[in-house]
Amino acid sequence: MPSKDYRIWLSDRAYIVVDLTMFKGQVVSFVVRLMTIQGGREYNVARYDTAHGAPHRDLLDPQGALKEKKWVLGLDLDAALNYAVEDFKNNYEHYLKDWE
Repeated sequence: MPSKDYRIWLSDRAYIVVDLTMFKGQVVSFVVRLMTIQGGREYNVARYDTAHGAPHRDLLDPQGALKEKKWVLGLDLDAALNYAVEDFKNNYEHYLKDWE
């Protein structure tokens, strides 16, 4: 199955990493991570993924521990992937502030 990954820069200290796997033109799994650069190090702030059988968002603390899990129900994987990217694009400043 073909995999694809790319980055979307949001600011000089925040970006999105998208990793997805497709089969016959359909998304079968993905991870969308909101990343920040602090003090020269990269940190995972939040992520959407398809682990556990359904798309969901994990909010992380600065040590990488899970703070909150929110399920994204009622969307197919293509729609959930787009939702994740748009959420991080539109709300990354809020996520960074909450993470800090």
